[in-house]
Amino acid sequence: MPLKRNVVRGGVLYNILFYNILFAILFLIFPALGNGLEAKEADSLAFFDKQLSFQSDLPMQERVAITRKAEKYATKKGDVYKSCTYVARRGNLYYFADESDSCLSVYRKLIPQLEKYVEKTGEERWKILLAESYTDVALSLMYKGKSDSAMLICQNLLLRFEKDSIPQINAKCASGIGVIFAYRKLYNSAEKHMLTALSIYDKLKDARGLFIANSNLAALFQSQGLQEEALPYGFRAYRIAQTENYNGQERIFASLVLGSIYLELIRCDVALPYFEEAVKLSQEKQFSHLNGFAEVSYARNLYCLGQYTQARKVAEKALRECREKQKYELQVDLLKILSDITEAQKDMPAAMRYMREYINAYDTLLDTENMRQLIEIQFRYDDYRREQEARNSLNELKLAKANAQNRVLWIIVLLISLGLLLVAVIFMWRRMHMLRMAEKLTKEESRRQIQTAEQQIEVKNKELATNALQFLRLNNLQESILKELKHLKTAFTLRGKEKRVVCEIEELAQQIASEREWKDFQFYFDQVDKEFFRQLSERFPDLTANEKHLCVLFKLGLTNKDVASLTGRSLQSVGMAKFRLRSKLKLENQQDLAQFLNSL
Repeated sequence: MPLKRNVVRGGVLYNILFYNILFAILFLIFPALGNGLEAKEADSLAFFDKQLSFQSDLPMQERVAITRKAEKYATKKGDVYKSCTYVARRGNLYYFADESDSCLSVYRKLIPQLEKYVEKTGEERWKILLAESYTDVALSLMYKGKSDSAMLICQNLLLRFEKDSIPQINAKCASGIGVIFAYRKLYNSAEKHMLTALSIYDKLKDARGLFIANSNLAALFQSQGLQEEALPYGFRAYRIAQTENYNGQERIFASLVLGSIYLELIRCDVALPYFEEAVKLSQEKQFSHLNGFAEVSYARNLYCLGQYTQARKVAEKALRECREKQKYELQVDLLKILSDITEAQKDMPAAMRYMREYINAYDTLLDTENMRQLIEIQFRYDDYRREQEARNSLNELKLAKANAQNRVLWIIVLLISLGLLLVAVIFMWRRMHMLRMAEKLTKEESRRQIQTAEQQIEVKNKELATNALQFLRLNNLQESILKELKHLKTAFTLRGKEKRVVCEIEELAQQIASEREWKDFQFYFDQVDKEFFRQLSERFPDLTANEKHLCVLFKLGLTNKDVASLTGRSLQSVGMAKFRLRSKLKLENQQDLAQFLNSL
């Protein structure tokens, strides 16, 4: 028992030691595993890119699911561009799978985001991604019968990025426009644009673009029955798919195109491996939208080779799948092939059955196609009407905006005009105010000058009056002296020396009011009225000097008596002189002489 107990105790200790060592090892290993996971996680974007590339061998639906995972991962990592790229890739996968509604739904949400980032960053990669998205939308619309809208999208893209001159965008738009022209059966225009895209992709050495451009050109020439012209483009597309190791629908499409070209050239043995490859890949990759086409082409090629049993087996299998998936067009082709195969096998009942089914299916398909065309026409009409209504609404909006802008412009012009008018009014008011001030100053200056002149005239008049009084006193003195001398001569008998002295005194007295005093008086008078003597002489040149002297005295307002006293003449002689003066001046009786002289 002690031994057993010790063994048990030793076992327990051994277990404890073992688990401790195990935990230590795991503790050391887990960080390394964590680092490995983090490294793998850091490389996940490249991993997603590889899974979504043309080299991927994953089925279509699985790749669509991967785009969602990749989008979430890129969003988590904060890589917005990668996130949008994966969304665009999902739309592109829907486009190649002929799921136009899903494609348009994806891009309807994505394109507004791309527009925002193009406007925000202006980077080339965003512009290229936006152009690729718009092109897929255009081609999806084309396959829905809206080729006008598709063409408009591509043309607007070219015009929008014309100044940027980005080769990838130009090539993508040219390729899209070429496909749309081919859909409209405008083959010359389609070929021109497709060759333009091929030339750009050649310069860029873009394998993906070269594959698409060559495939489009091969399909274009094949649709016209120009198999020889289509062959080099189809072969080049197939070689690119091989070289680049395309494992998806691109490889299937390249095989189908090249096989179809060889089949139309009646080189069925050469076409056979391409059809076998297309059927094998479409079944393995679960490309159901291509599997039917591949099996129809494969069955037709086997029929041409005379391998009726195998051709019938392939066609009947494909017919069952098409009936399950309701692919009516392929059913018609398969029924026609089966009718020909069974007829070649001499199985007439089966041939007749397949022919009846073919005729019924064809009629049904024709009715369906007619109905579809009618529906499409109705849809296109509705779309056209909505576009017209939208265009009319847009025009009305533009017109309203233009009217609003015009109103704003007129308001601005009116405000500017009012402002200018206000400035002009203020300027004119200030100008008028300055003119009034200047006029006031001028008037004040004139008034001062007039006052000064009046003062000077007053001074001159005083001087003139003083001279006139002095002249009057001299005349009075002369009269007194002459009167006394006359009395002296009468009272006394003068002889000799006394007589001579008296004569000299008389002569001196007569010179008291001489011509010199008169000239002095005239000088002072000219200071008062400079123009008087000139106008008087011009208008009345016949006046004598004495008459001019009288005019001056009468102009001063002197009476006949004053003039007589000043001149030393009798009052009667002064009156006669005044009468003669009025006659020469041609004055009427009631006209005042002094007033007339002052008016000169």
